[in-house]
Amino acid sequence: MDNQKPKNKLDIFVLTGELSGDVLGFEYLKDIAKQYKIEGVLGPNLKTLPIKEFLSMERLNFMGLSKPIKSIIQIISSFRKIKKRILKTNPKIVLLIDLPDINLLMAKRLRKSGFTGKIFQVVCPTIWAWRPKRKRILEKYFDHLFCLFPFEKELFKDSTLKVTYSGHPLRSINPRKADNLKKVIAVFPGSRKQEVETLLPDFLTVCKQYPDYEIHISVAKKSLRPTIERICKGSSVILRAASENKNLIDEAYVALSKNGTINLELALSHIPQISCYKGSRLEIFIFKTFFLIYLPHYSLPNILLRKRVIPELIGPFVRLKNIKQEFEAIMNSEIVRESMLEDYQRLSKHIKESSIQNPTKILTTQLCD
Repeated sequence: MDNQKPKNKLDIFVLTGELSGDVLGFEYLKDIAKQYKIEGVLGPNLKTLPIKEFLSMERLNFMGLSKPIKSIIQIISSFRKIKKRILKTNPKIVLLIDLPDINLLMAKRLRKSGFTGKIFQVVCPTIWAWRPKRKRILEKYFDHLFCLFPFEKELFKDSTLKVTYSGHPLRSINPRKADNLKKVIAVFPGSRKQEVETLLPDFLTVCKQYPDYEIHISVAKKSLRPTIERICKGSSVILRAASENKNLIDEAYVALSKNGTINLELALSHIPQISCYKGSRLEIFIFKTFFLIYLPHYSLPNILLRKRVIPELIGPFVRLKNIKQEFEAIMNSEIVRESMLEDYQRLSKHIKESSIQNPTKILTTQLCD
């Protein structure tokens, strides 16, 4: 009896730690959440589905290198709890979303502990940029990989790992109507307090150089509102909840944003923009010294088209004078704006013409086996 395989107490255990991953999890599971027993580490979108929450994704939500050091005890504790829970419930599928460092280690630990269920990874780790050896870990411990971009699947054309191009959830976005444009500068300072505190002051200073334009700031989470209000005290700004992002994007003439998924959303919506990611001096030093990250591009529009589609300022280049210079070019040069919009059209075509497979259907098939 002791050698018998434990009975499945769960169909799917889902693990996510970022808002973007939470959105992906929602898209993958929304049509089957009522049919199957699902549990996991959830964000605000997944929490709207009939899925049992084991932990909140805030337990794994961190930024950069300094904060994980401060919260390492919490992260290790959460990791162990999640692993123990998965082994106890023995789900048919463990659905790991993004978080490559945590997820690859989780898969390895689960296999070494005897877990024999299916392990799926959603979002391909950036093996094309750094730490290519992670490909071997994926091949050894995972059953399936869902990629968001077509070029990622090609990285595994000679691999034994099953890889599916499931498409990015933003690929269905169409350019906004030009007649909706208003004199609005949309500001997306990020979803973490550290991002907001390092980027928003400079963004605000740049925006104030254009008094004829309204400054609308997207508040990614309610918990960030006090921080944003403190930074903007005395300034004429309009705060918009994240639920209003679509309307804000439809109205905006131009955007300033933190580097991330928002860059792709703005590009597909045809909004001229500047992308920034500051990071700490320690973080940039470690990335370049130990991880050897010297990418030609860092923002998704630039990575996908392999050219400088939008201005991106990273690390030490995120200085007020640089942001001002790039912003002035977009605001004052019709040629710069038109060139960016032409590249956006190519980007839309590139993403939408690639055929995708339905990830929900693949999950359902695996559950029925």
